[in-house]
Amino acid sequence: MTGGDRGVLDWFATHTHGRPVTAIPCDLDPDWILAYLKGIGNRTDTLELLRPGGYDGYSDFPTYGVRAGRTLEPRDVSMNRVERIGEVVTAFESFLHDRPELAGTKLQLSQPHPLDLAMFVHAGGAVASGLPVGLALRRSNLARTALQQLPVYTEAVLQEMREVRRRYGDLIVWQVETPISLLAMVKAQQLGALWALAPMVAGQLAGFLEKVHDVDHEHGIDTETVVHLCYADYQHESLLSPRNLAPAVALLNRTGRRLAERNVPIPLVHIPCAYGAHPAPVDPGFYAPLRALAPDWRVIAGVVSTDDAERSAQALALFEQAGNMTAYGVAAACGFGRNKAEEAERGAATIASLVRAPEGSHG
Repeated sequence: MTGGDRGVLDWFATHTHGRPVTAIPCDLDPDWILAYLKGIGNRTDTLELLRPGGYDGYSDFPTYGVRAGRTLEPRDVSMNRVERIGEVVTAFESFLHDRPELAGTKLQLSQPHPLDLAMFVHAGGAVASGLPVGLALRRSNLARTALQQLPVYTEAVLQEMREVRRRYGDLIVWQVETPISLLAMVKAQQLGALWALAPMVAGQLAGFLEKVHDVDHEHGIDTETVVHLCYADYQHESLLSPRNLAPAVALLNRTGRRLAERNVPIPLVHIPCAYGAHPAPVDPGFYAPLRALAPDWRVIAGVVSTDDAERSAQALALFEQAGNMTAYGVAAACGFGRNKAEEAERGAATIASLVRAPEGSHG
């Protein structure tokens, strides 16, 4: 995908293969938050480097702390994307002008969950493949710092979203991305502690979604938000390998109940089935927990592999059978941002072939 923002938008529009869409994505960073994390290293007035890292793998992420005597403020951790988003909006408006058949389509932008931002900035030194318990316990002070500073990250994100809403109204749909939420649940399942961790993790996710909903209403807007779950995909490796979809179901059911209690619309959700370099399983047991998923959730099935269309179709069938549903949309497990062009082409073609009911579906 080349040609700047306009090239990305044109690529996605072309590869919908005529399927109606509600939003066209244009990521600001194909590596999710890597550019943000590298930029954090330049904010030395309030933050200090506790542990260096060269990003050669999950165990090589740096860790930052707050300098003694300083108080972390939203401006210290802001993603500073408002002007960059403006550039994307300009390209999107030109794109819509040239494609009148897409009138009413929204621009989808990724928004990392503040929990993920805080954890990767302050607890990067506690991350390694498999999320080993020993390492987490030895460096538990890092996670405590991240959770203590979470309100600051949340306000930084909300301030940016308020300004974007003020400038561009309801043109943008936010895709809230949170691998940390799902990874925490997968680790809890491994430890037999889903019951204990689910309320806290779901509460944090629901709390943030409530605040996003408040931002919309503050500006008289009623838009859809998409929640994107994944198992992390740095260098095409997952941090954890899930046994089944029980962690995702536990997270979503608790999140959905909290949102319903507060009259917050339940968003679309992307449930990943593939992880890292592994394609989506074709074992019915992997998908069986979907039978317990609350019916309020409209689900995008993250089952598509870029190199195996037949297996992707099998996985989608198992997904829908287990959940007794028709998936609202079909997608890859973690987007195409880190794929080679030919891989993305194959993945997009597979997605288009699997979308059987185009009305209101996401290509």
